[in-house]
Amino acid sequence: MKGVSTAILACCLMGAPVFAQQPQHDHDEVPQPQAGHESHGSHQHGLATLTFVLEGNEVELAFDSPAASLVGFEHKPKDAAQQQKLQQVLDGFRQGHWFSFDAAAGCVVNSSEISSELEREAEHGHADLNASYSLLCQDPEQLKQLSIQLAELGPGVEKVSVQWIVNGVQGAAEWTPALGPVSLQ
Repeated sequence: MKGVSTAILACCLMGAPVFAQQPQHDHDEVPQPQAGHESHGSHQHGLATLTFVLEGNEVELAFDSPAASLVGFEHKPKDAAQQQKLQQVLDGFRQGHWFSFDAAAGCVVNSSEISSELEREAEHGHADLNASYSLLCQDPEQLKQLSIQLAELGPGVEKVSVQWIVNGVQGAAEWTPALGPVSLQ
């Protein structure tokens, strides 16, 4: 399952929409949100991608976001306050409490892997946070919606492009904090 799901996740992520490029800005600190967003290919401030695959009772979930949307900067932490903010966000993603499926589906996180270029020096002033999770669901037929809670962990995430494959059936939706759970039907 893991090899198949990883390949499917990669295909889904490669098919993610590419957004128009906006003017560049200084990457030491993140500017206040504006009408447009910073874009460099798939790296667009304020936007994140969540992809998951359910096959049988196993789920593979991947999340990718510019680090600036989560911690407010895209460089190695310069002081104790930035290091603390980075650690808080990384710990929050490791705990995996920022997303949930229907309780009736009985999904439990088996493993997770969280990484960010902020833990090393980011290339070209751009850093992302990548989170991947493997879950096991006791009753996957009850998996009807996905809830995303990023208000505290990633307040700079304005929209998440969600793509999924549930037992061979594909779907996609855009999530914003005002929309509530994503329907998987």
